[in-house]
Amino acid sequence: MYNRNLRKPSPNKNIYKFASRKNRSTVMCESGLEFDACFHLEFSPSIASFDSQPTGIEYQSDNKVRRYTPDFKIVKDTGEIEYIEVKPERIHSTKKFRDEFEHKRAAYSALGFKLILVSEKQIRSDKLLSKGSGLLSQYSNGQL
Repeated sequence: MYNRNLRKPSPNKNIYKFASRKNRSTVMCESGLEFDACFHLEFSPSIASFDSQPTGIEYQSDNKVRRYTPDFKIVKDTGEIEYIEVKPERIHSTKKFRDEFEHKRAAYSALGFKLILVSEKQIRSDKLLSKGSGLLSQYSNGQL
């Protein structure tokens, strides 16, 4: 397992900072889409806390050991831990990405965790942004 450090400055990446009252800290994000997902995580009553870029894992794919860090680790109010990957639909829908993601999902499943894939259609939907119908309320109700 390993950790990525978003606090290290990079001329090639924009880092977004989300001020989280729930976490009593600033959550660093690598994209505007991840930043937008933070609002759903922050205001979901079923999420106790969340972190971006949690400790990564190594997994096997194509007879190679690969490294992977999900976008978020969430701790639900029940104490259950799950991981979320946020990707735009254009990437999310490619066969190559989906196949690779299934290897990652299997690695997390072997560790006893869920790895969930979320797209901008779920995060930036007008319906999801309306009162009482957030991403995580749909997720919690088994609709995702």
